[in-house]
Amino acid sequence: MKDKQPVRRILIIVLVVILIIAIALAVLAFKPFRLKGTFTPDPAGSYAEAVERIEVIKAEEDALEDLDEECGTLLMTHEEETEKVIIFLHGFTSCPIQFKELGEEYFENGYNVYIPRQPRHGFTDHTGKPLKGLTAEELAQFGTETADIAQGLGERVIIAGLSGGGSVATWLTQERDDVDLAVPIAPFLGVSFVPRPLTRPVTNLILLIPDIYQWWDPVHKIDNPFSAPYSYRGYWLHALFENLRLGFAAEEDAKQVKPAAGAILVVTNANDRSVNNTVVAEFEQMWVEHGEEFLQTYQFSKDQALPHDLITYDRSGGNPELVYSKLLELIQ
Repeated sequence: MKDKQPVRRILIIVLVVILIIAIALAVLAFKPFRLKGTFTPDPAGSYAEAVERIEVIKAEEDALEDLDEECGTLLMTHEEETEKVIIFLHGFTSCPIQFKELGEEYFENGYNVYIPRQPRHGFTDHTGKPLKGLTAEELAQFGTETADIAQGLGERVIIAGLSGGGSVATWLTQERDDVDLAVPIAPFLGVSFVPRPLTRPVTNLILLIPDIYQWWDPVHKIDNPFSAPYSYRGYWLHALFENLRLGFAAEEDAKQVKPAAGAILVVTNANDRSVNNTVVAEFEQMWVEHGEEFLQTYQFSKDQALPHDLITYDRSGGNPELVYSKLLELIQ
């Protein structure tokens, strides 16, 4: 009998540890995601006012000695308010030039085009260390100011975003009724290799632990052959998961109310190895359940073998002719 007592104690300890872990995961799984502060719209009242706000942004960028000369905010304008304006929000660790070629195609089709630089992006330190401290609140403020500017550039406002930019576009889908069409493209709302039920607790856990710096390619590091010359080769883990926190804030809202945007087009990639398309599909389902009538979806097929970054013109493995023509067709 005495011989069995140590085994029993070990078993009890193991069960207690498992129970504690289970309780901790449950707490993290149901911890709500709320943004701190409010993000009050202040829409530009005219074309001139919108351009003036952009000029202020560009002047601030010009004053940054360590900003990559290729990575400033881009504006392609017909010198007046147009029928349609399209806003492109670049991906996490990229910068506005990512959308330059696609933006030019829309400009040639009569759109005003605005491609703003996301917070802490585009610096000459291509390690990505400038991302340290990025928050979901910064991204929400950036999205709010961008949507405000868009109101003066065109009568019909279209906001499209890739990956991390897609997280911002998803949040704006819920928040802004002056966005006529929101287009999240491969939005980063979940990590591909993290199962959907674990996405929330993993996000909360990551944001609780000390921040960790990661290379996109741990082998080649700064010489990552798949990175564009202007892109960051690495990132801070908290900065990455703050994009998810913004997505979860949008999800909290989506569970309660219909999206504010006039219409939604969700574009995904079946071959995507970075984002979790199951999470994206759940957003689509929530929107439908709330009576969203103007939801359209399109998915590039797996056999097209497109990379997660299907926008960068010279991305290895990309097919910009295919992707750009389809986006022009869908958004037109």
